[in-house]
Amino acid sequence: MNTTGLLKFSDLESARFDMRIVRGRVDNIVPRELATEILTSNCDVAIVRIPSQYSSSVSALQRWALPVLHGDTLVYYKCDLYHYEVPPPRNTDIEFTQANGADLEELRAIVDLTFRDYVSHYHANPLFPRDKILAGYQQWAESYATNPECTLWIARRSGRLAAFAACRNDAANSEAEGILYGVNPQDAGGGLYGDLIRHTQSDAKNRGIRIMKVSTQVGNFAVQKVWAREGFHLFEALDTFHINAMLTAGEIAAERMVSFDATTVGKFSELSGDANEIHLDDKAARAAGFPSRIAHGVLAASEFSKILGTETPGRGTIFGNFSLAFLRPLIVGEQYRLQMRIPGGVRPGHMQAVMTIREQDNQLCVLARSDVFLKR
Repeated sequence: MNTTGLLKFSDLESARFDMRIVRGRVDNIVPRELATEILTSNCDVAIVRIPSQYSSSVSALQRWALPVLHGDTLVYYKCDLYHYEVPPPRNTDIEFTQANGADLEELRAIVDLTFRDYVSHYHANPLFPRDKILAGYQQWAESYATNPECTLWIARRSGRLAAFAACRNDAANSEAEGILYGVNPQDAGGGLYGDLIRHTQSDAKNRGIRIMKVSTQVGNFAVQKVWAREGFHLFEALDTFHINAMLTAGEIAAERMVSFDATTVGKFSELSGDANEIHLDDKAARAAGFPSRIAHGVLAASEFSKILGTETPGRGTIFGNFSLAFLRPLIVGEQYRLQMRIPGGVRPGHMQAVMTIREQDNQLCVLARSDVFLKR
């Protein structure tokens, strides 16, 4: 299911990492609008790319208890194929063909060799297992063999797969983009990478495409040197951020209905006798002239703390960093659903607990998270 607006649901990444992932590019960041979309999407991770000159504003998301992690900085190069004469390849013993199903097994092997030690924005996020990151590159490359808007080139030397190039074509805008390039390590150093660039430039130019783009992490200097030599110039830089909202991931560690009223003060409801229904009172709010709403988050925070310290994980829990954001007012007398999740489950060492308080129609009112450590 797609979200609307700035971010889109990512089917492949969500399936690969078994969590709800959304992503998108935001050129003019308004922190409140971005926070609202992340929260209403119920995502676990939002992957957001922002032009580097505007990216500092993303830190404001922490006001809504949304942790922000910088993944990488991507630099983009482009070549005007209309005015650039593509040189012939250096290696004359290379045969280029478009990939088909028979090439996929060899392709997986060469992707494994070329991207095993490649560091991307995924590696900055501790939520993503390293083996699944590599599998994602293999899946990504394979998808270009079947997508009609893409081209996957295979370069063979004496029948052996020596390199590959995956490109996306946008005929409507007269643009092509080189997405993934890889050279078998045993074929590196002979100008084969440059030949991959030249071949894809020539192919795009023959299709009538005017502009070709490529991108990489800012610290990947070797390929940028090749691009500059092959007619490309730097024109854009984007910062990649991961916002680990974690709103749905993991099993529910605690769940109950709570209300904030004057019947009891921090005790289980004597009226219902239900240990999963709690009524809390904020006398200070009423004394300050707020008879129908909770004026501060002390009660919500104390309930979160109590659950962590006495129920899950329970005794031996040590509290670390804590953040809480009120997103909607908590009205006296109304019932709310409190849920707490510990992604990855209860285990010795570091964990992060995420608590939400929602209205009956599932509107999010409170979001809180705490680093906790279990000492047994």
